Amino acid sequence: MNEINSFTFYKNYYELLDNLPKKDKLTMLESIVDYVFKDIEPKLNGLNLAIWKNIVMPIDKSKHKSNNAKKINQKEIKLKSNENQIEIKKKSNEGAKYISTFIDRGLLRGKVEEWLKYKSERKEYYKETGFKTLLKQINTYAQEYGDDVVINLIDECMASNYKGIIWDRLKNKPKRQNLESKADWQNVEIDENTATADEIRELEERIRGR
Repeated sequence: MNEINSFTFYKNYYELLDNLPKKDKLTMLESIVDYVFKDIEPKLNGLNLAIWKNIVMPIDKSKHKSNNAKKINQKEIKLKSNENQIEIKKKSNEGAKYISTFIDRGLLRGKVEEWLKYKSERKEYYKETGFKTLLKQINTYAQEYGDDVVINLIDECMASNYKGIIWDRLKNKPKRQNLESKADWQNVEIDENTATADEIRELEERIRGR
C-alpha cells in the first residue's frame, strides 16, 4: 500500500468500461484501484488489455500529481509548525518582559508563567493589550487580597480547565487591608483602670464592625 489518498477517475474511463460485460467491468475496476493504491500491475488480455493501454497514462499522471501534492502538503505543514514554534517562542520572550514590568514577586511571577504555559497548551494566546491588562489585574488583585489568594485562584482555574481566571471568586474573600486592620486592633491592650471612655468606646465599635 502506497501513500496515495486519491486519484482522478475521468468520465471516459466509465464510458470505456460501461461497454464491457459485468465480469470484465469488475475486473477492470479492481485493476485500476489496485494499480493506483497498491502499485500492482494488472494481468489483462484481449479487450481489457486494450482499454488499459488507453487509460494507464492519465492514471499515472494522476498518481504522480497526488504524490506531489502530498509532499507539498507535508512541507507546508512542517513549515507552518516551525513558524508557530518561532511565534510561540517570540510571544514567550515578550511575555517574560511584560511580567517583569508588572510583577516582580517570585512565587506570583512563577504562577503567571505557569498560567501562560497552560494557555499555550490549549492553543490560546494573548495579544499584547490583553496580556498587559491581565498582568495589571493580577497585580491589582494581589495587592488587594494577597499573593497567596491570587496564586490559589489561578491553580483552581487551571484545575477546572477554565479558559480564563474567574476573578468573581474573590468577592467573598477577605481583603488584605481588612485582615491587617483586624490584626492591629486585636493586638491593642487597654488598661481598664486608666483608659478613657473614648478609647473604650472605639474598641467596642471595632469589635462590632469586624
